[in-house]
Amino acid sequence: MKTIYLISLFLHASTAFQPSWSQQKVVQNSSRCNNALKSHDNMSDDGNIDRRSFLSSGAILASSVLLTGASPSAFAEDNQAAAIYAYRSGGLPSLRPIGLTKLTTRYEGYVEAPKSYAKSGIPISFDFPSDWLQLDKLGGGIQYVDQRNGDKLYILKATLPADTDLKTVAKSWFAEVILSPEGDVARSGVVAEGGRISRSQMTTDCTAEDAPSPCIARRRMILKYDTVTGSGVQTVERRGLIDAYQIDNDVYMMCTSSNAIKFEQKGSRERETVENICQSFKVGPAALS
Repeated sequence: MKTIYLISLFLHASTAFQPSWSQQKVVQNSSRCNNALKSHDNMSDDGNIDRRSFLSSGAILASSVLLTGASPSAFAEDNQAAAIYAYRSGGLPSLRPIGLTKLTTRYEGYVEAPKSYAKSGIPISFDFPSDWLQLDKLGGGIQYVDQRNGDKLYILKATLPADTDLKTVAKSWFAEVILSPEGDVARSGVVAEGGRISRSQMTTDCTAEDAPSPCIARRRMILKYDTVTGSGVQTVERRGLIDAYQIDNDVYMMCTSSNAIKFEQKGSRERETVENICQSFKVGPAALS
């Protein structure tokens, strides 16, 4: 009887330090989701993208979040050197077609506010083509893709370095946080190289004498970078258009991604589309008007 009792204690101890079923499942699902999204991003410059595969990838990511019992932003919010999704807050957003042709949709909703902010959510709004597909719908991030050519938009946020603001922070900081391996752009499967900001302009300078009141600083930039294809030996030039607002010590960004050749082509539909998206992006009280 003593022998049997000791064996039972040994078996119990040997399993006590094994990860739970839910923990194992989260790791497996996260790995499956990353692999699936990575393969899709590698296809982004080759034409059509499979809608069912994108939706299944979003469901896998959402299931990983639900199994952990944590909010989506908890996975990356501690890393202040990386841009993460500005996660949805306060329920589902409003999506309504606008214009006579209904070819454009207006997104109106709330995203998580900085911890120091007076409210839990910040209103945002933007316009985008109605036929763009939403990714990670259940996970809480805001990301859309044009299935025809792989153009994308992301809503991201990052915390400014100490003693800086949207105007004074170096433009290289934006490339570093957006393309950081710890950020949500990389976690979605994008393998980027050589990121740099080629153009930067304050479109709303709150330090100017004619600044509006109340004022939210706004900055527009162009990001140049390369993405690595599935083979790992070929790269594709990409262009990102960034529209950024400062709320407290955080920066909220609309970041689009396009093929560099089409973006640089004069009068291209792709360039016009992403410029219209960024121009329509609003953060704060202006998003409610």
